[in-house]
Amino acid sequence: MSPTPTAPLTLLCVHPHPDDESIACGGVLARAADAGIRTVVVTCTAGEEGENLAGIDLGEDDLAAHRRRELVAALAELGVDGHHQLGYRDSGMVGSAANQHPDSFHAADLELAALELAAIIRAERPQVVVSDDERGTYGHPDHVKAHQVTVRAVALAAEAAAPVAGAPWQVVKRYSHTLAKGRLLTAHRALLAAGLASPFGEVSVGGVEELPLGTPDARITTEVDVGPWLGRKRAAMAAHRSQIGPDSFFLNTPEELATALFATEQFMLEAGPLGGHERPETDLFAGLAAAPPSPGRADGQ
Repeated sequence: MSPTPTAPLTLLCVHPHPDDESIACGGVLARAADAGIRTVVVTCTAGEEGENLAGIDLGEDDLAAHRRRELVAALAELGVDGHHQLGYRDSGMVGSAANQHPDSFHAADLELAALELAAIIRAERPQVVVSDDERGTYGHPDHVKAHQVTVRAVALAAEAAAPVAGAPWQVVKRYSHTLAKGRLLTAHRALLAAGLASPFGEVSVGGVEELPLGTPDARITTEVDVGPWLGRKRAAMAAHRSQIGPDSFFLNTPEELATALFATEQFMLEAGPLGGHERPETDLFAGLAAAPPSPGRADGQ
């Protein structure tokens, strides 16, 4: 598939909360933008149940309003072309009272939410769509729902008879972003060895089977080198400063270690053709004739 005036190459990423786009896909979004690929982010909730970890004085704003401004700044760092809000409420963690809020994403009717997203897909016409995996990465209800809604929306967008505005559109490749267990274990050990905090705490982990998060290495289909865009990814994460404070391991990891830990983003291709015969792919648009990114434009150079 080649770019045309009516269907340029487009990457659409679906994320539950503000900041998820930068943490999970910040590198591929910046990389695609520099390659001339149109980039679009869909944010499902406003992140009302997040914690103000940095203790920011919100003034007259509530946390959701503040996080919306942080999101705008982060998307600008990544060069994102388009943004859509699904407009649901943050569902909070499993078992919390927020799960039962009538406006929560967790409680939303799956078909209605998918129809909303399908309309966006038809309007934006992406060849590649990325969202969470079936476990919601770490089990958060909104991440699980983002996966479910995305899977159904991609199907609805292609169905001519579906009650969705716009002409039917077939997404070519649908991915889930993830992290391989082997890479997570390496990161955990490297952080502890450097005297830094690990998201898994201070406990020594004997093997990948002990990790509560992550995907078996064999399921990884795609690994994208985002090293030249790592500065932009970290700047986008820093823009979400109410959620990612300066003491976060995302931001305070030394440069050499940060490159080893964060300069590759991993994905599972869940629908569509694998680009070429080798695994892992090295580009979400492998097989779709995307122009190669220009490293000279990375990090604003």
